[in-house]
Amino acid sequence: MKSKRSVILLTIVALLVALAPAAAQDEVTLVVWDNWTRDAEQAMIEQLNAEFEEANPGVTIQREAYDTSDLTDILPLALSESGGPDVAMINQGFTGMGALVEAGLLLPLDDYAAQYGWADRYAEGLHARNRFTEDGATFGEGNLYGVSNTAEVVAAYYWKSDFEELGLSIPQTFAEFEAMLQTIKDADKTPIVFGSLDGWPAIHTWGAIQHAYATLDELDAFMFRREGGTFDTESNLVSAQKMVEWIDAGYFSPGFEGMDYDNQTFGAFLNHNGVMWITGSWMTGSIIEELGEEEIGFFVIPSAIEGAPPLSIGGVGLAYGARATTEHPDLAAAYIDLVTGPRAAELLFEQGFLPAATVDPALLVEGTLTADVVEAWNTISSQNAVGHYLDWTVPDIAANIQELMAGQVSPEGFIQDVESDYQAGGM
Repeated sequence: MKSKRSVILLTIVALLVALAPAAAQDEVTLVVWDNWTRDAEQAMIEQLNAEFEEANPGVTIQREAYDTSDLTDILPLALSESGGPDVAMINQGFTGMGALVEAGLLLPLDDYAAQYGWADRYAEGLHARNRFTEDGATFGEGNLYGVSNTAEVVAAYYWKSDFEELGLSIPQTFAEFEAMLQTIKDADKTPIVFGSLDGWPAIHTWGAIQHAYATLDELDAFMFRREGGTFDTESNLVSAQKMVEWIDAGYFSPGFEGMDYDNQTFGAFLNHNGVMWITGSWMTGSIIEELGEEEIGFFVIPSAIEGAPPLSIGGVGLAYGARATTEHPDLAAAYIDLVTGPRAAELLFEQGFLPAATVDPALLVEGTLTADVVEAWNTISSQNAVGHYLDWTVPDIAANIQELMAGQVSPEGFIQDVESDYQAGGM
């Protein structure tokens, strides 16, 4: 028979052997890729990650940040690897989310959406921008593959001091907006800070004109490739002609063709080298960090269609999705729930971002940039006037717009080129 001491020793060894693997299994690294790269964004996401780790002992968030274009480029390969991100922010559209769905790289999230109540976070029409059929062929319906935590609206930031000096007020019609551009130009000021070197800002600047002339039905049919969807419309032709007119009139920054977005264009606006900047609400936090809440305002460019509400490029920001082969799907869903939920909305708002969820009006201070941005979003969302990012369905449209602005193609040729790409599937 074994001695009592031997039995005790064997029992201790057995316990140690049994406990060692369990401890190892409790240590989980969740790999998360996002596009929070600017200084004003870092505190928000790091705080959320710390709170997630505290609520989930043994879990470590391994976070990597990329700018949106790089993130979109590298995700297809990364999500196909076992060591790829468990959770990643995903750009919408056919070549972003759609291509990943087609390749079977994303996890459908509908069951988790029901578990966590994600449908109530914002309107179903906005959730549709994160939906694809399982084959990736149909945009706007099918499975839910992502949840967004920010809303976005492309509109005009402006220097309040210039408006006051020139006797300008927020325009109520597109004709008033154009007249305002000429007034600013006549005062020897640059009406619109703009840089097109990166390509994608051109989509927003030309798109602001296009959304003033287009209807939402036209844009929806084009974006979701519904029957009758086309780029060859009168509104698009008029918008292209208008863009050329604005360039010829000198309404944009001199040398805009060689100005990048994050440094030169942003820097030009901060340095007051122009009165307005047509870009997205995602820059609010960075502007507030540099200039505070009082110097700058924000407004939606009015429609050129009489009686129509202002229609603006916008929607929800990049979506948080999960790798189809993640070993931690429940944990990934829990992380998505946190970073898209009420706590994230609170921190986003504190940092000057526009949460996808409704902002409590009691938190708004009249006359601040933050209040202007929330009002702009409420204006378009409440009137079903949220437009689209055109490169979601024609990925190379930025290059087409750059050619138009450089005078390398006529407005008519621009329409024909984009329509050809569109009919060919946008690739």
